[in-house]
Amino acid sequence: MMTEERADIVNQDEQEAMDWAGLIMSDPKAIPDPKALDRLGEHQEAFSAWAAGKPERKIYYLRIVESMENASNAAMRAGMRARKRQSASKSRKSRVPMPLAASLAIGVIAGTGLLWRATSNPPALIAQSEARTPLETKVGEVRTEHLADGSSILLDTDTLLLVHLTTDRRSVELKRGRARFLVAPDKKRPFDVRAAGITVTTHGGSFDIANRTGVRINPVEGEAQVTVTHAPANDSDQLLRLRPGQLLSWKPRQDTEIAIIPAKRSDQQWVDGVKSFDNVPIREVIAEANTYSATKIELASPALGNREIFADIDIRDIERVAEALSGFLDLTIDRSQKNRLLLTTKK
Repeated sequence: MMTEERADIVNQDEQEAMDWAGLIMSDPKAIPDPKALDRLGEHQEAFSAWAAGKPERKIYYLRIVESMENASNAAMRAGMRARKRQSASKSRKSRVPMPLAASLAIGVIAGTGLLWRATSNPPALIAQSEARTPLETKVGEVRTEHLADGSSILLDTDTLLLVHLTTDRRSVELKRGRARFLVAPDKKRPFDVRAAGITVTTHGGSFDIANRTGVRINPVEGEAQVTVTHAPANDSDQLLRLRPGQLLSWKPRQDTEIAIIPAKRSDQQWVDGVKSFDNVPIREVIAEANTYSATKIELASPALGNREIFADIDIRDIERVAEALSGFLDLTIDRSQKNRLLLTTKK
């Protein structure tokens, strides 16, 4: 018999599989075969990382894709039957291109307020209000998304989040990356953002939250309530309040203590690209710059990464970062290998 905890895990995996299916099938030109799990275009790396977590996730995903494709075929057959009643000229004008059929079928299902959910039984139907909308940026991409409630989200490089808006709640799950939330005031509907066991709740204001090697939360305007689930050495949830100027840092998988420290000037500068590094180890500058580019900076002598730098650097321009660091360290840039900028001693 399945325990409640196990059932919750399965439901979450199925929900995430449905999110992936909707995201991947929304662009049939870029991904003509959503069942080809090794040819998923720009989503390949993120999907593979997700699927590798549990073997059954691929099964859930493929089952949902099959359900959507069956719905697409049914929609096409219904459309063909309808066209038989029309004249030949009208039929030619109304013909739908085949690559578009799957995305149209998804739109028809969503338009009726229903989406498919995969289970061990034949597919059931769930209300559209339960669905979550995935938003994702590529490596190097920084983009603003506007929500229906008037809020906006600035997504940093390589970020994936799921948005769920209902009549009584506004919820977002940050799967990876970093984002700034500008929350439209709404006293009746709180705005929640979840990331790796931490939930930030506010009724208005703005804050940054990152979910990479750990979780970092930095209010920009207004107070934010933070709930930490399964905190170290504590079976109950912890409730904290953060104000602008404070930074919460936590690495949940390492059982580290929750740290609330003064925020640095550079902590919020990622939104503009140019960051002020005040005596920061060079390895940290390189690590952040590398998140914005397929080309990576490396040090021939890793010990140089401990050197501290005081400078303003355009962190999104990998070439300019490499130039700045090579000048500071009196090194040369070896570009002989593709997607690699090796900082090494001058010959």
